[in-house]
Amino acid sequence: MQYQRMLRLSALLTSTAGACMTALVPTLAADFSFEGELTFEARSFLNAPASLHAKRNYGSVSTLLELGIYDDANTHAFIFKGFARGDSEDDNRSHADLREAKYIFVSDNYELAVGIDHVFWGVTEFAHIVDIINQTDATESVDGEQKLGQPMLRSSYVSEYGTFSGFYMPLHRPRTVFDKQGRPASGLIISDDHELYESNHANEQNEFALRYENSFDAFDIGLAYFDGTAREPIINPANSVGGEITPYYPLLKQISLDTQATLGPWLLKLEALQQDQLDEQTARAVIGFEYTFYGLLGTSSDLGLVAEYMWDERQEIAPHPLANDIGIGFRWTANDVQSTTLLAGAIIDLDHQSMGVSLEAERRLTNNLSLSVEARFQTNIDPADQILSSIKDEDFIRLQLTTYF
Repeated sequence: MQYQRMLRLSALLTSTAGACMTALVPTLAADFSFEGELTFEARSFLNAPASLHAKRNYGSVSTLLELGIYDDANTHAFIFKGFARGDSEDDNRSHADLREAKYIFVSDNYELAVGIDHVFWGVTEFAHIVDIINQTDATESVDGEQKLGQPMLRSSYVSEYGTFSGFYMPLHRPRTVFDKQGRPASGLIISDDHELYESNHANEQNEFALRYENSFDAFDIGLAYFDGTAREPIINPANSVGGEITPYYPLLKQISLDTQATLGPWLLKLEALQQDQLDEQTARAVIGFEYTFYGLLGTSSDLGLVAEYMWDERQEIAPHPLANDIGIGFRWTANDVQSTTLLAGAIIDLDHQSMGVSLEAERRLTNNLSLSVEARFQTNIDPADQILSSIKDEDFIRLQLTTYF
Protein backbone atom coordinates (compact mmCIF):
# COMPACT_ATOMS: atom_id res chain seq x y z
CA MET A 1 0.00 0.00 0.00
CA GLN A 2 2.77 2.44 0.89
CA TYR A 3 4.60 1.64 -2.34
CA GLN A 4 1.43 2.44 -4.30
CA ARG A 5 1.17 5.77 -2.48
CA MET A 6 4.80 6.45 -3.35
CA LEU A 7 4.10 5.73 -7.03
CA ARG A 8 1.11 8.07 -7.01
CA LEU A 9 3.16 10.78 -5.32
CA SER A 10 5.99 10.34 -7.81
CA ALA A 11 3.55 10.45 -10.74
CA LEU A 12 2.05 13.67 -9.39
CA LEU A 13 5.45 15.29 -8.86
CA THR A 14 6.90 14.26 -12.20
CA SER A 15 3.73 15.07 -14.16
CA THR A 16 3.68 18.53 -12.61
CA ALA A 17 7.34 18.99 -13.45
CA GLY A 18 6.64 17.68 -16.96
CA ALA A 19 3.90 20.22 -17.50
CA CYS A 20 6.29 22.96 -16.35
CA MET A 21 8.95 21.71 -18.74
CA THR A 22 6.51 21.60 -21.66
CA ALA A 23 5.36 25.13 -20.92
CA LEU A 24 8.86 26.48 -20.56
CA VAL A 25 10.63 24.73 -23.41
CA PRO A 26 8.05 23.56 -25.93
CA THR A 27 10.37 23.89 -28.95
CA LEU A 28 13.60 22.47 -27.55
CA ALA A 29 14.90 19.18 -28.92
CA ALA A 30 15.54 16.39 -26.45
CA ASP A 31 18.33 13.84 -26.15
CA PHE A 32 17.58 10.35 -24.90
CA SER A 33 19.78 7.79 -23.19
CA PHE A 34 18.78 4.27 -22.26
CA GLU A 35 20.79 1.48 -20.71
CA GLY A 36 20.14 -1.54 -18.58
CA GLU A 37 21.46 -4.71 -17.10
CA LEU A 38 20.17 -8.21 -16.44
CA THR A 39 21.73 -10.25 -13.63
CA PHE A 40 21.50 -13.96 -12.88
CA GLU A 41 22.37 -14.72 -9.27
CA ALA A 42 23.08 -17.86 -7.25
CA ARG A 43 23.52 -17.79 -3.46
CA SER A 44 24.68 -20.76 -1.43
CA PHE A 45 24.77 -20.90 2.38
CA LEU A 46 27.42 -23.11 3.91
CA ASN A 47 25.38 -24.23 6.92
CA ALA A 48 21.94 -25.72 7.28
CA PRO A 49 19.24 -23.17 8.16
CA ALA A 50 17.86 -22.89 11.67
CA SER A 51 14.36 -22.46 10.24
CA LEU A 52 12.48 -25.30 8.56
CA HIS A 53 11.21 -22.80 5.96
CA ALA A 54 14.63 -21.57 4.79
CA LYS A 55 16.91 -23.21 2.24
CA ARG A 56 20.63 -23.52 1.59
CA ASN A 57 20.54 -22.53 -2.10
CA TYR A 58 18.75 -19.62 -3.75
CA GLY A 59 18.51 -18.42 -7.31
CA SER A 60 17.21 -15.11 -8.63
CA VAL A 61 17.07 -12.81 -11.64
CA SER A 62 17.20 -9.01 -11.41
CA THR A 63 17.17 -6.10 -13.80
CA LEU A 64 18.12 -2.43 -13.58
CA LEU A 65 16.85 -0.02 -16.27
CA GLU A 66 17.88 3.62 -16.68
CA LEU A 67 16.28 6.20 -18.94
CA GLY A 68 17.40 9.80 -19.29
CA ILE A 69 15.72 12.63 -21.24
CA TYR A 70 17.69 15.88 -21.57
CA ASP A 71 17.14 19.14 -23.38
CA ASP A 72 19.90 20.57 -25.57
CA ALA A 73 20.60 23.40 -23.15
CA ASN A 74 21.21 20.99 -20.25
CA THR A 75 18.62 22.89 -18.23
CA HIS A 76 15.87 20.28 -17.91
CA ALA A 77 16.12 16.54 -17.45
CA PHE A 78 13.97 13.55 -16.58
CA ILE A 79 15.77 10.54 -15.11
CA PHE A 80 14.20 7.17 -14.38
CA LYS A 81 15.93 4.19 -12.77
CA GLY A 82 13.89 1.09 -12.03
CA PHE A 83 14.95 -2.11 -10.30
CA ALA A 84 13.20 -5.48 -10.01
CA ARG A 85 14.14 -8.94 -8.72
CA GLY A 86 12.49 -12.33 -8.74
CA ASP A 87 13.77 -14.81 -6.14
CA SER A 88 13.22 -18.56 -6.24
CA GLU A 89 12.42 -18.94 -2.53
CA ASP A 90 12.07 -15.62 -0.67
CA ASP A 91 8.82 -13.81 -1.47
CA ASN A 92 10.04 -10.58 0.15
CA ARG A 93 13.17 -10.57 -1.98
CA SER A 94 10.98 -10.70 -5.08
CA HIS A 95 10.28 -7.00 -5.31
CA ALA A 96 10.40 -3.93 -7.52
CA ASP A 97 11.50 -0.41 -6.70
CA LEU A 98 11.80 2.96 -8.40
CA ARG A 99 15.35 3.91 -7.40
CA GLU A 100 14.94 7.24 -9.20
CA ALA A 101 12.10 8.98 -11.03
CA LYS A 102 12.86 12.69 -10.99
CA TYR A 103 12.74 15.96 -12.85
CA ILE A 104 15.86 18.15 -12.63
CA PHE A 105 16.07 21.86 -13.40
CA VAL A 106 19.51 23.52 -13.57
CA SER A 107 20.13 27.24 -13.96
CA ASP A 108 23.57 28.76 -13.39
CA ASN A 109 24.45 27.83 -9.78
CA TYR A 110 21.00 26.56 -8.83
CA GLU A 111 19.58 23.02 -9.10
CA LEU A 112 16.11 21.71 -8.28
CA ALA A 113 15.16 18.01 -8.25
CA VAL A 114 11.59 16.76 -7.72
CA GLY A 115 10.45 13.14 -7.52
CA ILE A 116 12.09 9.94 -6.31
CA ASP A 117 15.81 10.35 -5.83
CA HIS A 118 18.92 8.81 -4.29
CA VAL A 119 21.38 10.83 -2.21
CA PHE A 120 24.57 9.54 -0.62
CA TRP A 121 26.51 11.16 2.23
CA GLY A 122 29.74 9.89 3.73
CA VAL A 123 33.41 9.06 3.13
CA THR A 124 34.22 5.92 5.15
CA GLU A 125 34.28 2.33 3.90
CA PHE A 126 32.99 -0.04 6.58
CA ALA A 127 30.07 1.97 7.98
CA HIS A 128 28.27 4.97 6.44
CA ILE A 129 26.78 6.30 9.65
CA VAL A 130 25.90 9.79 8.33
CA ASP A 131 24.04 8.47 5.26
CA ILE A 132 20.46 9.12 6.40
CA ILE A 133 18.31 10.23 3.46
CA ASN A 134 17.52 6.92 1.70
CA GLN A 135 16.26 3.77 3.37
CA THR A 136 18.35 0.57 3.23
CA ASP A 137 17.17 -2.19 0.91
CA ALA A 138 18.23 -4.94 3.32
CA THR A 139 17.10 -7.78 1.05
CA GLU A 140 19.64 -6.68 -1.55
CA SER A 141 22.77 -6.27 0.57
CA VAL A 142 23.81 -7.24 4.08
CA ASP A 143 26.23 -4.30 4.29
CA GLY A 144 23.58 -1.63 3.73
CA GLU A 145 25.02 -0.42 0.43
CA GLN A 146 21.81 -0.80 -1.57
CA LYS A 147 19.11 1.84 -1.00
CA LEU A 148 15.44 2.33 -1.81
CA GLY A 149 14.27 5.33 -3.79
CA GLN A 150 13.09 8.24 -1.62
CA PRO A 151 10.35 10.72 -2.62
CA MET A 152 11.74 14.19 -2.07
CA LEU A 153 12.21 17.74 -3.18
CA ARG A 154 15.89 18.70 -3.29
CA SER A 155 17.25 22.19 -3.86
CA SER A 156 20.95 23.11 -4.12
CA TYR A 157 22.87 26.33 -4.58
CA VAL A 158 26.59 26.48 -5.41
CA SER A 159 28.45 29.59 -4.25
CA GLU A 160 32.00 30.66 -3.59
CA TYR A 161 31.33 29.78 0.05
CA GLY A 162 30.32 26.19 -0.69
CA THR A 163 27.24 24.22 -1.73
CA PHE A 164 24.03 24.62 0.28
CA SER A 165 21.29 21.98 -0.09
CA GLY A 166 17.83 21.58 1.36
CA PHE A 167 15.62 18.47 1.37
CA TYR A 168 11.91 17.92 1.96
CA MET A 169 10.65 14.32 2.23
CA PRO A 170 6.88 13.68 2.61
CA LEU A 171 6.95 9.90 2.98
CA HIS A 172 8.96 7.47 5.10
CA ARG A 173 9.82 4.08 3.61
CA PRO A 174 10.20 1.10 5.97
CA ARG A 175 13.26 -1.10 5.66
CA THR A 176 12.87 -4.22 3.55
CA VAL A 177 13.24 -7.53 5.40
CA PHE A 178 13.70 -11.17 4.45
CA ASP A 179 10.70 -13.49 4.60
CA LYS A 180 10.78 -16.57 6.84
CA GLN A 181 12.05 -18.51 3.81
CA GLY A 182 14.89 -16.04 3.30
CA ARG A 183 18.50 -15.81 4.44
CA PRO A 184 20.67 -14.48 6.03
CA ALA A 185 18.34 -14.98 9.00
CA SER A 186 18.74 -13.95 12.62
CA GLY A 187 16.03 -16.26 13.94
CA LEU A 188 13.62 -13.35 14.34
CA ILE A 189 10.69 -12.98 11.94
CA ILE A 190 10.12 -9.28 11.20
CA SER A 191 6.74 -8.16 9.90
CA ASP A 192 6.82 -6.57 6.44
CA ASP A 193 3.11 -5.67 6.47
CA HIS A 194 2.85 -3.47 9.56
CA GLU A 195 5.07 -0.90 11.20
CA LEU A 196 4.72 1.19 14.34
CA TYR A 197 5.68 4.86 14.35
CA GLU A 198 6.32 7.38 17.10
CA SER A 199 4.89 10.11 14.89
CA ASN A 200 1.14 10.68 14.97
CA HIS A 201 1.39 10.99 11.18
CA ALA A 202 2.91 7.48 10.91
CA ASN A 203 4.88 7.14 7.66
CA GLU A 204 3.60 10.49 6.35
CA GLN A 205 5.61 12.55 8.84
CA ASN A 206 7.17 15.55 7.08
CA GLU A 207 10.97 15.29 7.06
CA PHE A 208 13.58 17.96 6.46
CA ALA A 209 17.34 18.01 6.00
CA LEU A 210 20.01 20.63 5.38
CA ARG A 211 23.54 20.04 4.10
CA TYR A 212 26.62 22.18 3.51
CA GLU A 213 29.61 20.98 1.46
CA ASN A 214 32.90 22.68 0.66
CA SER A 215 36.58 22.03 -0.05
CA PHE A 216 39.46 23.72 1.75
CA ASP A 217 42.79 22.85 0.16
CA ALA A 218 43.22 19.12 0.87
CA PHE A 219 40.03 18.84 2.95
CA ASP A 220 36.50 18.02 1.74
CA ILE A 221 33.86 18.65 4.39
CA GLY A 222 30.16 18.00 4.78
CA LEU A 223 27.87 19.26 7.57
CA ALA A 224 24.27 18.08 7.78
CA TYR A 225 21.12 18.26 9.86
CA PHE A 226 18.19 15.81 9.63
CA ASP A 227 14.77 16.00 11.29
CA GLY A 228 12.36 13.16 10.58
CA THR A 229 11.76 9.47 11.14
CA ALA A 230 14.69 7.14 11.81
CA ARG A 231 15.72 4.81 8.99
CA GLU A 232 16.84 2.07 11.37
CA PRO A 233 13.89 0.42 13.16
CA ILE A 234 13.85 -0.73 16.76
CA ILE A 235 13.30 -4.49 16.88
CA ASN A 236 11.68 -5.41 20.19
CA PRO A 237 10.42 -9.00 20.66
CA ALA A 238 7.74 -7.54 22.96
CA ASN A 239 6.11 -6.03 19.86
CA SER A 240 5.19 -9.48 18.54
CA VAL A 241 1.93 -10.52 16.93
CA GLY A 242 1.48 -14.06 15.66
CA GLY A 243 5.16 -14.78 15.99
CA GLU A 244 6.17 -11.75 13.88
CA ILE A 245 7.89 -8.73 15.43
CA THR A 246 6.49 -5.37 14.40
CA PRO A 247 9.33 -2.86 13.73
CA TYR A 248 9.10 0.49 15.51
CA TYR A 249 10.33 3.71 13.88
CA PRO A 250 11.01 6.58 16.30
CA LEU A 251 11.47 10.22 15.42
CA LEU A 252 15.07 11.32 14.99
CA LYS A 253 17.08 14.53 14.95
CA GLN A 254 20.66 14.19 13.79
CA ILE A 255 23.64 16.50 13.31
CA SER A 256 26.55 15.03 11.37
CA LEU A 257 30.01 15.78 10.04
CA ASP A 258 31.94 13.94 7.34
CA THR A 259 35.36 14.99 6.15
CA GLN A 260 38.20 13.62 4.07
CA ALA A 261 41.75 14.89 3.65
CA THR A 262 43.67 13.94 0.49
CA LEU A 263 47.40 14.01 1.21
CA GLY A 264 49.16 12.36 -1.72
CA PRO A 265 48.54 8.59 -1.43
CA TRP A 266 46.86 9.11 1.97
CA LEU A 267 43.13 9.57 2.53
CA LEU A 268 42.20 10.52 6.10
CA LYS A 269 38.51 10.00 6.84
CA LEU A 270 36.03 10.89 9.57
CA GLU A 271 32.28 10.52 10.02
CA ALA A 272 30.71 11.67 13.28
CA LEU A 273 27.19 12.39 14.47
CA GLN A 274 25.01 13.17 17.42
CA GLN A 275 21.40 12.07 17.35
CA ASP A 276 18.40 12.71 19.56
CA GLN A 277 15.97 9.78 19.66
CA LEU A 278 13.39 8.82 22.28
CA ASP A 279 14.68 11.58 24.60
CA GLU A 280 18.18 10.14 24.50
CA GLN A 281 21.23 11.77 22.91
CA THR A 282 23.81 9.46 21.37
CA ALA A 283 27.17 10.05 19.71
CA ARG A 284 28.79 7.84 17.07
CA ALA A 285 31.96 8.10 15.01
CA VAL A 286 34.04 6.31 12.39
CA ILE A 287 37.64 7.39 11.85
CA GLY A 288 40.32 5.87 9.64
CA PHE A 289 42.60 6.09 6.65
CA GLU A 290 43.29 4.64 3.23
CA TYR A 291 46.77 4.44 1.71
CA THR A 292 47.20 3.58 -1.97
CA PHE A 293 50.25 2.02 -3.62
CA TYR A 294 50.04 3.24 -7.23
CA GLY A 295 51.69 1.14 -9.94
CA LEU A 296 52.16 -1.80 -7.57
CA LEU A 297 55.50 -3.58 -8.20
CA GLY A 298 55.93 -1.80 -11.49
CA THR A 299 52.56 -2.92 -12.87
CA SER A 300 49.50 -0.89 -13.87
CA SER A 301 47.57 -2.09 -10.80
CA ASP A 302 46.89 -0.14 -7.59
CA LEU A 303 46.55 -1.46 -4.05
CA GLY A 304 44.70 0.48 -1.35
CA LEU A 305 44.96 -0.41 2.33
CA VAL A 306 42.07 0.62 4.59
CA ALA A 307 41.77 0.76 8.38
CA GLU A 308 38.91 2.28 10.37
CA TYR A 309 37.69 2.38 13.96
CA MET A 310 33.93 2.38 14.63
CA TRP A 311 32.59 3.70 17.93
CA ASP A 312 29.18 4.15 19.56
CA GLU A 313 28.92 5.55 23.08
CA ARG A 314 26.17 3.04 23.87
CA GLN A 315 28.73 0.24 23.53
CA GLU A 316 27.18 -3.10 24.55
CA ILE A 317 23.58 -1.84 24.40
CA ALA A 318 23.91 -0.36 20.91
CA PRO A 319 21.28 -1.80 18.51
CA HIS A 320 23.95 -2.63 15.94
CA PRO A 321 27.24 -4.60 16.06
CA LEU A 322 29.61 -1.70 15.23
CA ALA A 323 30.03 -0.04 18.64
CA ASN A 324 33.69 -0.78 19.40
CA ASP A 325 35.14 -2.38 16.28
CA ILE A 326 38.10 -2.15 13.92
CA GLY A 327 37.78 -2.68 10.18
CA ILE A 328 40.82 -3.56 8.07
CA GLY A 329 40.96 -4.42 4.39
CA PHE A 330 42.43 -3.82 0.98
CA ARG A 331 41.19 -2.83 -2.48
CA TRP A 332 43.13 -4.07 -5.52
CA THR A 333 42.38 -2.55 -8.93
CA ALA A 334 44.08 -4.12 -11.94
CA ASN A 335 43.35 -1.14 -14.23
CA ASP A 336 43.03 -3.57 -17.13
CA VAL A 337 40.54 -3.68 -19.98
CA GLN A 338 38.52 -6.28 -18.05
CA SER A 339 38.05 -3.84 -15.10
CA THR A 340 39.25 -6.47 -12.62
CA THR A 341 38.80 -5.54 -8.96
CA LEU A 342 39.19 -7.31 -5.63
CA LEU A 343 37.99 -6.03 -2.26
CA ALA A 344 38.62 -7.92 0.99
CA GLY A 345 38.00 -6.87 4.56
CA ALA A 346 37.42 -7.94 8.13
CA ILE A 347 35.61 -6.30 11.04
CA ILE A 348 36.84 -7.27 14.50
CA ASP A 349 34.76 -6.69 17.62
CA LEU A 350 37.18 -5.43 20.30
CA ASP A 351 34.87 -6.46 23.14
CA HIS A 352 34.26 -10.07 22.10
CA GLN A 353 36.95 -10.67 19.43
CA SER A 354 34.23 -11.83 17.04
CA MET A 355 35.13 -11.30 13.40
CA GLY A 356 33.26 -10.93 10.14
CA VAL A 357 35.15 -11.46 6.88
CA SER A 358 34.07 -10.35 3.41
CA LEU A 359 35.44 -10.82 -0.10
CA GLU A 360 34.19 -9.19 -3.30
CA ALA A 361 35.67 -9.63 -6.76
CA GLU A 362 34.52 -8.56 -10.23
CA ARG A 363 35.83 -9.00 -13.76
CA ARG A 364 34.39 -8.14 -17.16
CA LEU A 365 34.28 -11.21 -19.40
CA THR A 366 33.27 -9.38 -22.59
CA ASN A 367 32.19 -5.85 -23.44
CA ASN A 368 28.65 -6.69 -22.31
CA LEU A 369 29.17 -9.42 -19.73
CA SER A 370 30.71 -9.44 -16.25
CA LEU A 371 31.11 -11.94 -13.41
CA SER A 372 31.23 -11.09 -9.71
CA VAL A 373 31.64 -13.16 -6.57
CA GLU A 374 30.90 -12.22 -2.97
CA ALA A 375 31.65 -14.27 0.15
CA ARG A 376 30.85 -13.45 3.78
CA PHE A 377 31.87 -15.42 6.86
CA GLN A 378 31.58 -15.10 10.63
CA THR A 379 34.30 -16.56 12.84
CA ASN A 380 35.27 -16.74 16.51
CA ILE A 381 31.79 -15.68 17.57
CA ASP A 382 31.46 -15.12 21.31
CA PRO A 383 28.07 -16.40 22.63
CA ALA A 384 27.87 -13.20 24.67
CA ASP A 385 27.75 -11.23 21.41
CA GLN A 386 24.01 -11.51 20.91
CA ILE A 387 23.81 -9.75 17.54
CA LEU A 388 26.53 -11.75 15.78
CA SER A 389 25.58 -14.99 17.53
CA SER A 390 22.19 -14.79 15.84
CA ILE A 391 23.81 -14.96 12.37
CA LYS A 392 26.86 -17.12 13.12
CA ASP A 393 25.64 -19.89 10.77
CA GLU A 394 24.71 -17.56 7.90
CA ASP A 395 28.00 -17.72 5.95
CA PHE A 396 27.33 -17.58 2.20
CA ILE A 397 28.81 -17.27 -1.27
CA ARG A 398 27.08 -15.32 -4.03
CA LEU A 399 27.79 -15.48 -7.77
CA GLN A 400 26.40 -12.94 -10.21
CA LEU A 401 26.54 -12.96 -14.01
CA THR A 402 25.49 -9.62 -15.49
CA THR A 403 24.82 -8.69 -19.07
CA TYR A 404 24.65 -5.01 -20.09
CA PHE A 405 22.58 -3.49 -22.90
